[in-house]
Order: sequence, then C-alpha cells, then structure tokens
Amino acid sequence: PKLTEAERAVMMAEIMDNAPYADAFWIFGFGSLMWNPGIEAVEQSPATLRGYERKFHIWSSVGRGTPERPGLGLCLEPGAGSCRGIAYRLDMTTLDADLDYLWDREMGSGVYRPTWVPIEMDEGAHAERVALTFVINPGHIQHAGPMPLEQMAIVMSGACGKYGRCRDYLANTIAEMAKLGERDPMLDELLARIDAA
Repeated sequence: PKLTEAERAVMMAEIMDNAPYADAFWIFGFGSLMWNPGIEAVEQSPATLRGYERKFHIWSSVGRGTPERPGLGLCLEPGAGSCRGIAYRLDMTTLDADLDYLWDREMGSGVYRPTWVPIEMDEGAHAERVALTFVINPGHIQHAGPMPLEQMAIVMSGACGKYGRCRDYLANTIAEMAKLGERDPMLDELLARIDAA
C-alpha cells in the first residue's frame, strides 16, 4: 500500500509544525542514509540515539526486494538499547526539496513514522540536538517483526530490489556501524550465514 499525496502532505505539515528549531533541521540516519544520504548536508556528525534499536524487521518489496521475493529492511524500534548513526543538518535554502526527496525515499508506504527524537552528537562535547528520524509503524503490513536468524538469512540471501542486493545493504550497514564504533554480533552472524549459503 502506498501513501496518498494527501496523507504525505498531512504528515509533512505535522512534522514542520512540531519542528524544534526555526533555523536548523536535523535528520538522523541509521541505515542507508549513513552511506548514501542523497542530500547535501551543511553539517554532519556521528550521533547516538538512546531508547531505540536498529532492526531488520520490515519487508522490503521495492528497495531491497520485489513483491515476489521480498527482502528485509531496517527500521528503528523502541527498546532498552541505543543506536549509533549519523546526524545531518539540512540546508534551510533547499529544505523543501530535501524533504521531498527523503519522503519519496522513506515514506512511500507508511511503514515508518517520521518522529522527532533527542540525539547526542559526537561533535561539540556530546551536545544534544533534536532530529527527525524514521521509526517503525508497528501496525503496518510491512512490519515483519523478529524472526529466527536462519529464516532471515534465507529471506535476505537472494533478495534484490531497485537499490541493490539485500545482502549488500546488510554488509554496508555493518561497515558503517564499525566506523562509528558499534557492533551487533547478530548482524555479523547473519551476514556470515548469507555468505556461507
């Protein structure tokens, strides 16, 4: 299911109405936005988001899979842990175009809820900012939820969509996490299982 233009417009209006700053707009990237943001940021910094965890818990039937052979994509889910990512400060002069691009990329189906979250920036002595990020919409049909590692490996091993192979998406995520000093042994094991298949 795709969001209608009207639904997207309502979400965008809510986001802008609740923007925490008049002169700055931050985005927190936790998946492909870390290595392929697709926007020209004025500033960027590694950052930590607490109270959310990075999970391969959504069905991807476009970006990393097809309707016939869906893959798994990343989402943020509320949890006891934290997530390392990259915060981008958008250029206010191109904000509308940047947000249109991000909405096209991330908000096609409504599987995410755009959410303002507090992040801790690495730059500036752990300065706190509020950034927009994309949190799971738990009632959405694309929310796969947790599944056994063996099943995840089978799903992801052959899946490929308009943005490339699901396996490469996983490998790129692990590589970017390593640059930020973060490891998830489960993701390492998942990649090893896919590559051994």
